[in-house]
Amino acid sequence: MLFCLGHGQHVVQEKDAASKTAGAPLTAVAPDMHLKGYAAPTREPELEGEPAEAGMAGDADMVSADMPTEDVGKFCYYFPSGYALPESADMPELLDALADSMVEANPVSAEQNSQIPPVFTYWGQFIDHDMTANTDRESDVSMIEGNISPKTRDEVTANLFNLRDGSLGLDSLYGDTVGQGPFANRLSQIMRFPGNRAKMRLGLPAAVGGRVPLPETDNATDLLRLGFLLRNNILTVEELRAIPDPDLRSVFLDGDGNPIPTRAIIGDSRNDENLIVAQLQVLFLRFHNKLADATQSRSFDTARRLTRWHYQWLVLHEYLPTVCDPAIVDEVVDLAAPLYTAFYDMHNGSGPKMPMPLEFSVAGFRFGHSMVRGGYDHNRFFGQAEGGSTPLQPFAAMNDLFAFTGDGRMNGFPVEQLPQNWVVEWDRWVSIDPANPGRSARKIDTELAPPLLDLVNQPAGVFKHLARRNLRRGYRLSLPTAQSCVESVLNSGYKQFDVLTPEQLAEGSDARQKAVKDGGFDTNTPLWFYILKEAEVLGNGEHLGPLGSHIVANTLVGLVVNDIESYWNAPGGRWQPEHFDAQHPIKSIQDVMRFCGML
Repeated sequence: MLFCLGHGQHVVQEKDAASKTAGAPLTAVAPDMHLKGYAAPTREPELEGEPAEAGMAGDADMVSADMPTEDVGKFCYYFPSGYALPESADMPELLDALADSMVEANPVSAEQNSQIPPVFTYWGQFIDHDMTANTDRESDVSMIEGNISPKTRDEVTANLFNLRDGSLGLDSLYGDTVGQGPFANRLSQIMRFPGNRAKMRLGLPAAVGGRVPLPETDNATDLLRLGFLLRNNILTVEELRAIPDPDLRSVFLDGDGNPIPTRAIIGDSRNDENLIVAQLQVLFLRFHNKLADATQSRSFDTARRLTRWHYQWLVLHEYLPTVCDPAIVDEVVDLAAPLYTAFYDMHNGSGPKMPMPLEFSVAGFRFGHSMVRGGYDHNRFFGQAEGGSTPLQPFAAMNDLFAFTGDGRMNGFPVEQLPQNWVVEWDRWVSIDPANPGRSARKIDTELAPPLLDLVNQPAGVFKHLARRNLRRGYRLSLPTAQSCVESVLNSGYKQFDVLTPEQLAEGSDARQKAVKDGGFDTNTPLWFYILKEAEVLGNGEHLGPLGSHIVANTLVGLVVNDIESYWNAPGGRWQPEHFDAQHPIKSIQDVMRFCGML
């Protein structure tokens, strides 16, 4: 599904008279949202006279305000009868106190560095954007200031919709949806490479100071951006100003009616809020194009299918065993994800979209927030010196990774593309260097890096304190407590596993112990906090504990198992990665980078 949606933006079903008909529309409930439809037709004609600069990109799109509810996915509960946190007037303050105790030590100790390469932090965010959108904001749900009370689960499931199709189908890359209007069709024509319609278009980074990281000979290493389209007369400012819908128009124009040249033309604008996620978007776009070349086919569908299947295989065979308990991943794969399959069978009657468990989206899959560092060994210019070079900075700070994006307007540089000295060098992101903490993810635990407690690039009205946001959201959406989820999983036929004691849950600083005791969270624990704490205690911070592993692995494996178009259900039997180079099949994210000329 294609849309331009930032973190903190939210859509709910209207309740006015017009929405009481079949196929009730979706309406943006916050003034800072920009959610209107435009997307790809079934077949795009070639563009005449378009410059063949730098290969390929994805669709930038938004959800239609009059899209019927059958075109969106459902958020439901794995454990709808599980008990939630007790409602009380002081619960928001109690949760905020717990959130405020989740601050990492400064300076960070070496014990907080994991053996997980840092790419897995942002690969998880990329996966999340591919599957779900719309849990981050509603005008009266989890992000508002002051006192809040829980929504009933019936209210949540009736009014909260997934703006993705829920599958691991790289929807954020391809933006598979039905477009509306001439401007939608115009953009969809632009997304594909005019010289070879099997490919997708990328952009070139902006030349800055002669500093060029690898690859020097193939530098299509940024996203397609609006400035390129305007500069080459593929779109015009007049065309943008003529867009009738003001919300859609404001995606491309600032408050004075001037174009925003750094705006990325991609399937999900959230993938250009953080530079590493944006560079992963570039990587998978390059992967699609390299597969189109390797198959010697001008078939877009063939390249897309192979890209999706490799991606799904890597999620199950590399990503999950890295971030989850490998034994639990094996158990879930061997049993074909029965927890999610039962959930799917219960909730998939109304349409083709994959239902999404709230316990996963709102809690389980937010463990990656604790893996974020305050800075990284990004490349030879913003990281460790290489080959006699002198870095501009000793590391890339987290706020810089937000600034050098389209959302951050390239940190105010007078360029429309990513400055070339900010292109990622992936070798620093996929291997651990014990002497260089910038080359590892932080451990999965209950402490967050300081930048996550005061987030930049957030819309008005959205909590900038990420821990407060996550805990309030879970309370507002009536998530089952961790203890209730543990009970349900243990009763579902899986092998028995260890459960955290009240004493273990309260371990930590004086502020942490007080917050846990005051809120009663040692026996009724918010699910997100429990999942982080069990990773810290039972997984030594190197992977999720048993409950988190079951929720995350069941969901990701289950999405693949129950998708008739996935590699799991390939004609002739379950597909395996193929040999597209002379050496070996693509069986790791490093293999993808190498195949794409990025490693």
